[in-house]
Amino acid sequence: MLAASLLVLLALLFLQPAAFAVSPSQVYADELNGISITSDAIGCPPRILHSSVRASHVTLSGAPAGLTVTGLSRVRQQGNNYWCIVRITLGYTGNVASITSDITVNISIDSSVIVGPSGDASAGSFTIKPTPKGLVTSTPTGSSTVTEAGSTSTFTVKLRAAPSANVSVAVSSGDTSEGSVSPNTLTFTTMNYGTAQTVTVTGANDAVYDGNVAWNVVLNPSSSGDSGYNGLSNVNVAMTTTDNESAPSFSINSPSQGERDIGSTNLTFTVSMSPESASQHTVDYAQTGGTATSGTDYTALTSGTLTFAAGVTSQTITVSVTGDTVDEGNETVVVTLSNASSGTSISTATGTGTIRDDDPKFSIDSPSVAEGDSGSANLTFTVTLSAAGTSQHTVDYARTGGTATSGTDYTALASGTLTFAAGTTSRTITVSVTGDTTDEPNETVIVSLSNSSSGTVISTASGTGTIRDDDPKFSINSPSVAEGDSGSANLTFTVTLNAAGTSSHTVDYAQTGGTATSGTDYTALTSGTLTFAAGTTSQTITVLVTGDTTDESNETVIVTLS
Repeated sequence: MLAASLLVLLALLFLQPAAFAVSPSQVYADELNGISITSDAIGCPPRILHSSVRASHVTLSGAPAGLTVTGLSRVRQQGNNYWCIVRITLGYTGNVASITSDITVNISIDSSVIVGPSGDASAGSFTIKPTPKGLVTSTPTGSSTVTEAGSTSTFTVKLRAAPSANVSVAVSSGDTSEGSVSPNTLTFTTMNYGTAQTVTVTGANDAVYDGNVAWNVVLNPSSSGDSGYNGLSNVNVAMTTTDNESAPSFSINSPSQGERDIGSTNLTFTVSMSPESASQHTVDYAQTGGTATSGTDYTALTSGTLTFAAGVTSQTITVSVTGDTVDEGNETVVVTLSNASSGTSISTATGTGTIRDDDPKFSIDSPSVAEGDSGSANLTFTVTLSAAGTSQHTVDYARTGGTATSGTDYTALASGTLTFAAGTTSRTITVSVTGDTTDEPNETVIVSLSNSSSGTVISTASGTGTIRDDDPKFSINSPSVAEGDSGSANLTFTVTLNAAGTSSHTVDYAQTGGTATSGTDYTALTSGTLTFAAGTTSQTITVLVTGDTTDESNETVIVTLS
């Protein structure tokens, strides 16, 4: 059974047939519990209530079973012992569902507590109406706020009045970018219609700076065999999702662009805003420096403002670069951001754009080649044009020096001209190197470029080619050994050939000195010849050291190759 209270404010009326007025004039059956009825104090004084008025002075007539007066409180005082307005509390213990038609309830107050001109003691009346069909939702538990971090909130739903058939309530998010709901459907029967069912709301994350966003969970009782519920208007439960993105920040990049020989090309700066925002933001820009000359190397850049509409994360600033054939280094244009709109910041304020000097340039490398023991080998210089031209280019070359002897170490190189057809970026110059077995250091050949066509720049004019002496070379190491107190030990010299030969090689050796005494400290070493068969790169010479207990310093044996 439903316990309910009806709050009624009563005001005395001056010289009127009815002594009291009641407001509101009607309530629904399910609102009897906690309904607040108010009334203005009309005609007070002289007709007023004595301070002795109590709940027992109030009478109800025409009320449904279970509706009683449970209390009375005085609201507005007039003088020391009199009151203009009182609030009557009613309790209801009857069955709300049993009220199926309008019921008019009359209220009267005992005349013994009415002071002033006599009159009708009726306190007026109000009408109890049957409970309408609809949804009842609770206040979300804890808070109606969820976060983008995925926090949750819950509320409950029940039917206001008993249905004649099952009622299906669709539950959906009014903004899925801000939150989701579960479950998506609530089903109420004729038996459980008054039992609250729980809806869970979960905050949704996004990458957009959108502040705290208000949205609704939408309840739609769209399906029921009860015509009173089928197609009822949606019920919205208000929610708010708090943002977890920081305020947007602007940055500008540092692009580069080749200037080209003629016409113009675009040096494009990109200004980015992160994170994405649900509202519009702006930032100013201006050219603030650089080594390039405004009006000559590029068209002067007018300062301006970039506007980032909602959802836009990048904008561009274009500098028109003027092409030329002047040999100059790379040059720069500096663009700076400022005055970001309220609530935003600038993380990278300055971008340095580079205008690359891409005029074609000739260069020559510095190659090397092993001379070989016989025949010839090619020492190949590569001449490079830095950018493919749309027309032909030429450059002259000549041998201009080096330590190698023309005609002996290499075939004399005739001067000449290299022609680079349109689209060609490299040509070669070949020096024929003469192989020999002479032991000599590495030698060089210098080739120089000159007289390039159409003023094309020569960035590296000379290349030094190296003829590597790859004749086999013998070497001997300097070993050591402990002599021991008795017996003998081996002092082993290793003779190495630096490159494996394709034929046999020999080298002589002999003991040529040292502080140790031959025949006493070691067995005399007989001179000899080491033979290195094809492919062999090391041989050993062993000196037999005599052990003794004599206290003496370290001693040496010198072996020499010849």
